[in-house]
Amino acid sequence: MGKKNKPILSPWILFAAGTILLTAAWLMKSFPILLFVGLAPFFAIVDQGKEDDRFWNLSELILAGLTISFFAAHLFEMQFLVVAISQSIAFTLAFVGYAFAYQSLGNRLGKFTILIFWLGIEYTLLKTPFRNKIIFLADALQLKPTWQHWNIYTGYLGSSLWILIVNLFIYLGILKEEKINWKWIGLSIFCIAGPIVFSLLNKDSLITRMNMINLYDSETKLLSKEYIERGELIPRTAAWVSGLLILLSLVKNKTKK
Repeated sequence: MGKKNKPILSPWILFAAGTILLTAAWLMKSFPILLFVGLAPFFAIVDQGKEDDRFWNLSELILAGLTISFFAAHLFEMQFLVVAISQSIAFTLAFVGYAFAYQSLGNRLGKFTILIFWLGIEYTLLKTPFRNKIIFLADALQLKPTWQHWNIYTGYLGSSLWILIVNLFIYLGILKEEKINWKWIGLSIFCIAGPIVFSLLNKDSLITRMNMINLYDSETKLLSKEYIERGELIPRTAAWVSGLLILLSLVKNKTKK
């Protein structure tokens, strides 16, 4: 098992920071840049209990923060409260799954595992009959289509992966150690600006949320042939890898007993 990291901030401060940033990002969709940093505090919360049972209590903070932010995505309309809570429970499982896998497999698993679980959950929700009511991370960028003209190659949920990767780098640069790691900060800035610049210079067509929903409703006649063939390849792959990680963790946990 890896060496425990010394907590930099209390979990309550991290909870407040993540909740405020994510909520503000969903309420300001015309300027969604805050979403690229809002999940980073929740990555840091995981560090404070991933090696013992204390994490199961800390995961309640992640659940509460995600619930508030997803409720904000629905503009705090009470009719969507149950949807927001249900969806937040699902995405909290990305962090819980990482902690469980870490306790079974050790420090061979990095925080990138959270991204795999999150994307796998997005794909699972996409395959349900409730797909039209689900809020995906990529939806925060709906008012910024000029930032995403590369998603013809990744699928619509490629933007979810983009957001998650930048959050991971922000966590590594600011919240993992007491000293700021400027290498990760620089990489974060590059990962935000690079796809935007590429998109502005790229004239390829754009995959929208409606395109994705139509594909998984089997209404494919208006979609590009490439997208029909590939679909949401990234989260689909993540779903399979997530299943394998959980299975391997269960086997490893069983052999320890």
